Amino acid sequence: MGSNDEVFRLDDGSVWKVQYEYEYLYEYYPRVTVCPGQGKLVIGKKVLSVVELSSGPPSRRSGPAPAPTRTPGQIIVVAAQSGCRDYFVADGPTGFYLLEWYGGYSPSVGDVILGDISGYGFKDVLYQRNGASGRVYVDDYMLSRPGVIEKYAEKCN
Repeated sequence: MGSNDEVFRLDDGSVWKVQYEYEYLYEYYPRVTVCPGQGKLVIGKKVLSVVELSSGPPSRRSGPAPAPTRTPGQIIVVAAQSGCRDYFVADGPTGFYLLEWYGGYSPSVGDVILGDISGYGFKDVLYQRNGASGRVYVDDYMLSRPGVIEKYAEKCN
């Protein structure tokens, strides 16, 4: 769509976010050119500013995928237990999030969430480890550790 903070995945598996743009580009599976060094995406006659959130998957190799490394600004799932309906907890740069899963990939502890979840309501997100998409509801955010533990316990009982 070309909107600020929109997160999208390219065919190579890389994940990108639109920055400081407010275009209305409504196309299904458009052909694009990305210039990573300049942070630009070209679609038709439009040029958008973008930032790479995650590169594509590494070449095939044996063994499990490495666990994500935490970098500043990342949001990581820190609690997701069975028997707690569809609620889970994530830790981000401004505090903890209480999230409810609403579809797509069901996250596990350690998953890195890509996308803007800094507000209440439904959010479409991607998960860095596998590039899968999902839909969550932000029940609460900017919580302290004791605050999120209390709210999570209320939802799980």
